[in-house]
Amino acid sequence: MSPGPTRAALQAATGAIHERLHGLPALAALAAGRLDRAGYAALLRRFLGFHRGAEATLARAPDLAPWGIHLAERRRAWLIEADLATLGAAAGGAGSVPGLAPLPVLDSAARALGCLYVTEGSTLGGRQLARALDGLLPPGEAGRRFLLGHGARHAVLWRECCAALERCGADPGRRAAMLEGAAGTFAAFAAWFEAPGPGAPGPEAQGMAQGML
Repeated sequence: MSPGPTRAALQAATGAIHERLHGLPALAALAAGRLDRAGYAALLRRFLGFHRGAEATLARAPDLAPWGIHLAERRRAWLIEADLATLGAAAGGAGSVPGLAPLPVLDSAARALGCLYVTEGSTLGGRQLARALDGLLPPGEAGRRFLLGHGARHAVLWRECCAALERCGADPGRRAAMLEGAAGTFAAFAAWFEAPGPGAPGPEAQGMAQGML
């Protein structure tokens, strides 16, 4: 699908920070298939904190139903919880996520759609990352449901998201607010994954990422 004007603007405005995220040590280690089960569980906990925070923030934002978006079918935190259960790693208790990732206030539908552009866009590369777990997990979806995104509904939900972005972004003021929402969400993601705590990369992952940059 060729990007429309709004999605092209979003890609251009967030391209630098998006590229920076690829170099985050734990994500680089995942892409290279170098995480062990404990490292993968720690990374999932970090993802869980971010997506719980994003889902809570979006739930407080103006309703996106007028733009054809129903957030209930796009929630993915529960998929992370299912993957942690498969690994035998509790989402709470020792080594748990230290709360929810703080995201910027989404005080308009346009800003909320900018945030959604980030969270939904993250599903696009997930399937490739899921394949990187072949040496760690048995075949099938178990343990990698989060990375597999929305399953059979993946393509439909992404098209609906892109259509909403273009409709809302046809207005220049709304498009500017959307860009702010996306940039703020990317910045929140980077800050959450760069902070110390559960899911932070170990020395091996840090060395790998430095070699890739």
